[in-house]
Amino acid sequence: MSTQITVKSIEEAVLKIDKLDEDSLEKLSEAHVLAQETFVGYILSSAIEYKNDELLELLMYYYNIFAEAFVIQGVKLEKITDDHIENFQEEYVQTLDEYMETEDNDLISSLCNQPNMVSFLLSEIDMEDENGEKLEDDTATYLFIVGIAMIALLNRAIQE
Repeated sequence: MSTQITVKSIEEAVLKIDKLDEDSLEKLSEAHVLAQETFVGYILSSAIEYKNDELLELLMYYYNIFAEAFVIQGVKLEKITDDHIENFQEEYVQTLDEYMETEDNDLISSLCNQPNMVSFLLSEIDMEDENGEKLEDDTATYLFIVGIAMIALLNRAIQE
């Protein structure tokens, strides 16, 4: 069983990131991106594919939160490579297809093995922003699809 990222680590990461000014956020983000360039490219390529700028921003935001939660908790990640992504892709697509047919949350849970991260992502997707608006359905769906892949791959990169 891999290390579980705690709710406390996720909350601390959110608080830290949300109070950073633009320059500090850019520096933090750059450090997290440089640590996992191939992985971030894979994650962001989906937003480009979907032609959705809002999704691009959301993915970077959640990637930074999750990456920072790992740092806060002292959990080391190996570099996610094209091979990791390729090996993951088939299982991911099969699980997603099955989930879309059955809506069995256990499928997502077993794919990701990070219940706190999944729970956080799902609550964020359903939440209203400070203006009382929810994500557009397409953006919410894409964020769910890509967010699940992000969490599952991060989980697989944990160094025990």
